[in-house]
Amino acid sequence: MSSEPKYRHIYELLRERILQLPPGERLETVRSLQKNYGVSLATVNSALRLLTEEGLIESVRNQGIFRAGGSGEAVRRPVILILPGRDEPLFRRIIFSCYEALEARNMRLQFMIHKLVPDAELDTVIRAFDEKPAGILYMPTQVSARLKQVLREGCGHTPLVQLNRETGVAEVSFVGTRCHEASRKATARLVECGHRRIGLIMPKGSSSFLDQQERIAGFLAALKQGGISHRNAYDIIFDPSDRRLASDVIELLSGEERPTAFFATNSTYLPELFRKVKFCGLKIPDDLSVTCVDIADTFRELPVPLDRLEQPIAEICGRAVELLYEMIISHDLRPRRELLDGISCIGNSCGPPPRTDMPLPGSTLCLSNQ
Repeated sequence: MSSEPKYRHIYELLRERILQLPPGERLETVRSLQKNYGVSLATVNSALRLLTEEGLIESVRNQGIFRAGGSGEAVRRPVILILPGRDEPLFRRIIFSCYEALEARNMRLQFMIHKLVPDAELDTVIRAFDEKPAGILYMPTQVSARLKQVLREGCGHTPLVQLNRETGVAEVSFVGTRCHEASRKATARLVECGHRRIGLIMPKGSSSFLDQQERIAGFLAALKQGGISHRNAYDIIFDPSDRRLASDVIELLSGEERPTAFFATNSTYLPELFRKVKFCGLKIPDDLSVTCVDIADTFRELPVPLDRLEQPIAEICGRAVELLYEMIISHDLRPRRELLDGISCIGNSCGPPPRTDMPLPGSTLCLSNQ
């Protein structure tokens, strides 16, 4: 019988396994190792002590045992999620989705919230970098030239992934929706229903975000494919910090040449639109059709089930966390960009145009879902 202590044998077995693991990979719990190898806790702990002294593993309190050289150090520091300090369905979904994805990797989530003003958002991003977190998840809302510069500089030393909304800074990673195609499909539904006077609903400052630019481009592409000219007079541009502040919506909806349909780049303004539609004595979809790109949660309080392209926000957040985790453990900060497909959902907000605006014979009509 070998006189070598039993823990040396367990040490050799564990060492062989650990050398095959990537940096940052988590091992089983001590109790699981004890059960798997059929030895005492003291034996397992002695083997782990040797592996720690050799620098192959590191133990993080309340987190677990990790292959050294990766996320073992990172999990001691939180991942910061930067969001506006508003209670909206989109922000709630992002918070819970990011929390679940980070928890699965034994990483902690820390929030940093800001007011919907450019200076407050810029200050929050600067503070996030100053805290030297493991990484940053960020959905930008108010973009400035200074903010873009801070992002360019910061992502050179701190892993950062934008999610759902993109500033267009090439050096910063991003996970979001294929916005151009989602918007084209959503607008094409209005064209297929026979609408010719189609307006665009978008937040002020949309040109600051690449994804918003792509949604507008998708809208225009669908109009072009349908042989329809875009008229700026049909558009509603609202203030994202106070959606009651928008262009003359009542006047627009009351005019003889009013639009008969709208595509909204997001759902923020839709509750206000529905109120104004009712005030003007109109009905959806009898008098006005509406379609949109956003997440399912934002449509639940609307009086009509909306025809829409849903953003897969849980999948976007999950993939953003995966990319961030890869950047943390590999120390490879090269930008990644991944786009996911939207989900087409048929509701009851799109129908043919009012009879006073019926298209010429031969045009394609879409029947209302009523």
